[in-house]
Amino acid sequence: MKKGIKRKSISKRIRFEVFKRDKFTCQYCGKKAPDVILEVDHIHPKSKGGADGILNFTTSCYECNRGKSNIQLDDQSALQKQRKQMEEVQERREQIELMFKWQESLTDLQKDTLTQVVEYIDNKIGKFSLNENGKRTIEKLINKFNLQDILEAIDISAKKYLKYDVSDNLIKDSVEDFIKKIGGILNIKNRPPIDQKLAYIKGICRNRFNFWDHKKGSIILNEYVIALKNYGYTEQQIINDLEKEMEPQAKQADNWSEWRSLVEGWTNDIRKWEKN
Repeated sequence: MKKGIKRKSISKRIRFEVFKRDKFTCQYCGKKAPDVILEVDHIHPKSKGGADGILNFTTSCYECNRGKSNIQLDDQSALQKQRKQMEEVQERREQIELMFKWQESLTDLQKDTLTQVVEYIDNKIGKFSLNENGKRTIEKLINKFNLQDILEAIDISAKKYLKYDVSDNLIKDSVEDFIKKIGGILNIKNRPPIDQKLAYIKGICRNRFNFWDHKKGSIILNEYVIALKNYGYTEQQIINDLEKEMEPQAKQADNWSEWRSLVEGWTNDIRKWEKN
């Protein structure tokens, strides 16, 4: 920068947008406000033709942007030091205010998201509507899972659990089941692929058999998967095996005893296989 030419200051609005984008974190060293003073730095230097645009701005702490000074203090050092400390206090105050604004915007976004998700659910249950407990449940899901997964879980739960009477009216108990099952579907959806497939198989057995021992059934399936892993199956091979071999048996077996005997037999056979 030529002597006597003042660089154009960056507005608070632009600084806020840059800090917000970079999560109030120095992009060079990783330190965060308010532990350090943050500044907006040019990625491509202004002196070399860099533009004053948000795409050319990044968040930097004071030390990364300007470097530490080892120059001896002169006679005015005390006044300069006090002035600098006052400037830093003011800068920290402004950045904390910006962080609060950022947090408020996130809170507003969460409220808007909750409102839209509740409307999405209400549109599926007609004359019924989500009560306050239901809204709190959905709010917890929004805080835990991404929106796309939540919407997909709502669709799956609606398709599977919403039931109608002979007059094509929604049955109240099915509406309650629909709401309750959304969280379970999300939990399964966010498990590892093998666990998802095992949960699906256990669901088939639970729905088909008059008796189903969930704890023992889980152990039997896990031992089957462990046997495949020990033999050397990859994750995708295990998933394919569960889909092509285990799912059909869950749909065909007449009862718990028949299914248990079959799967335990398969597991013992796999343990006897010789590796190539």
